[in-house]
Amino acid sequence: MLRAVLWVTFLEGVRNRAVYGITLLAGLMMAFTVALCSMIMQDVGKVATDFALTTATFAALLVVLFVGITILARDIDRKTIYLAMSRAVPRSRYLVARFLGLGMLQTLIVALLLLASMATLLLVKQMYPTFFGTVSLWLVAVAHLFILVQMILLTALSILFSLVTTNAFITFLLTAITWLIGSSTQEVKGMVESTDPSQVAPIIKMLVKLAYYLFPNLSLFDLKEVAAHGLAVDLPHLGFALIYGLGYAVAVLSLAVMLFKRKELT
Repeated sequence: MLRAVLWVTFLEGVRNRAVYGITLLAGLMMAFTVALCSMIMQDVGKVATDFALTTATFAALLVVLFVGITILARDIDRKTIYLAMSRAVPRSRYLVARFLGLGMLQTLIVALLLLASMATLLLVKQMYPTFFGTVSLWLVAVAHLFILVQMILLTALSILFSLVTTNAFITFLLTAITWLIGSSTQEVKGMVESTDPSQVAPIIKMLVKLAYYLFPNLSLFDLKEVAAHGLAVDLPHLGFALIYGLGYAVAVLSLAVMLFKRKELT
């Protein structure tokens, strides 16, 4: 039954019309990247890499927001969850199977985005070899891996939010806000710490520090600069980011399982 729920979740995602729209949008943005590079005579490799990785992140995020957050909420709203519960499927296994199915969907999406990014960058490199710079295609692939880790973490959070609110729109807002805050807390914290203490109110410092430790630090997974400039890979940093992302997802999913076990399905 676990495999059945996992596979059904994956198929629901693949068949969702939003996935096709997001894929089309990503393809158009990749094509725009090539067109944009034709207007720039310097650092085309960096520009193409930034746009390709930004497109991949944005498209994968849209899959979380418009596909992932609706599945469990729809199950509860339409009472289809009772079918699984009536077959004596433990709630923990059901939730984990849903999460793994969405993880499979994200893996497929990110793999397709990786192929599109590589094709775009190779085309730009062939068109403008002199101005392509020191872009590392290997690091572009690694950057996509961490995009996947980031989206798995957000998927776990969206499942937790859907259990807390049982409203798809509120879950959408909470997930989007978490991504926005998590992507900027490290930069904001650095700005506050580097500013003259007399110019920053204590309450602002406290709120920034609270947000930094409360929300996931998604900037750990952003490798655009490293890939665009072909910088040396900081393996300890990558290892920490990987453990942090997966560990955070497991912790959030565990909390979601605890809530789901106690939730009244009415």
